[in-house]
Amino acid sequence: MTQYADMNPQSEFMSTGIDELDDSHGRKLKDIALTSIRSQLSGMRYRPRIMDPKLHEKAGVFVTIQNEGELRGFSGYIYPTYELWEATKKAAVHAAFLDARFKPISRGELGTLEIEVSVIGPIEKIKVHSESDMGNIRIGTDGLMVVGQGSSGFLLPQAATQMGFTPHEFLVETCEKAGLEADAWTHPGVSVYRFPARIFA
Repeated sequence: MTQYADMNPQSEFMSTGIDELDDSHGRKLKDIALTSIRSQLSGMRYRPRIMDPKLHEKAGVFVTIQNEGELRGFSGYIYPTYELWEATKKAAVHAAFLDARFKPISRGELGTLEIEVSVIGPIEKIKVHSESDMGNIRIGTDGLMVVGQGSSGFLLPQAATQMGFTPHEFLVETCEKAGLEADAWTHPGVSVYRFPARIFA
């Protein structure tokens, strides 16, 4: 997955209350993402009119774009850097046109694009020093982030469920995503964080 995020360690990670987001918020965010892509293709300026105060709260957001089941772009922000609507807009444009793994989205694909928006909840440091601590990783609920040794990386909650990871496997994959050794989570100076996500598919 492509990361488009400030990955500097922070002592506190505050974000919007994702439990307060419902399907209507999800539909609006997905509409913002798709309209942002369409506007970029048309060379038009787009600023949605946002009345709901929840969408003005800051939150981390990731946008996943698929076309007929194939990944076409992924990007976002792990930290609550922007208001929710703006983070979604920026992430969608970056995923559609600046994910270096893929050609930019074309106008002809607009009718078959599938948009998934993942809103990141509060990021919490957890204790995982041995196998006995694996209960602190909740598969299906938590995403993971590993920070240390001058590097960092993360995986969203759906990565674990899609791949059928155990908590240990999920942790190892996140370490490797950060470019670290598989057992880096046991090393001094390496921190592990968990975060929930509200996924609108």
